[in-house]
Amino acid sequence: MIATKIEPALKRIEDLSLRELDMVYSLSRIGRSYPDIGKRYRISESDVRKIVNDYVQLRKLCEARPTDERKHANAELQLTAKKPRKRRCDAIYATTKERQAAYRARLQERRRAGVQFPSPAPITDSSTPVEEEVSVTTVVIS
Repeated sequence: MIATKIEPALKRIEDLSLRELDMVYSLSRIGRSYPDIGKRYRISESDVRKIVNDYVQLRKLCEARPTDERKHANAELQLTAKKPRKRRCDAIYATTKERQAAYRARLQERRRAGVQFPSPAPITDSSTPVEEEVSVTTVVIS
């Protein structure tokens, strides 16, 4: 079996995203060769020259063209704008700071209650028998 080098289909200038268009122009400005840039972005060398020569016009056209990313971002903004966050209608606290302070106070009360009042469950696993106390009666002689 003979392996042949198949070149991938080249993109058209219209298929490039705004970011790719900017990168092609930037790479040409810093001195990268046109064939290298073309290989990187799968465009022909003549297309790279067109992008560099007509960059401002191509960028304006690309910005005016709707893209999937922009549509997706706009859809997310519309969803969040239409669906506001649900809030309690009987809010006790005016600010978030007050609500958090009350929550911390309740936590501290629970901690103190746990320390002050240990569970009164009797210990039934003790090995020593409990001794009964002898009742003492006092007699008053008059």
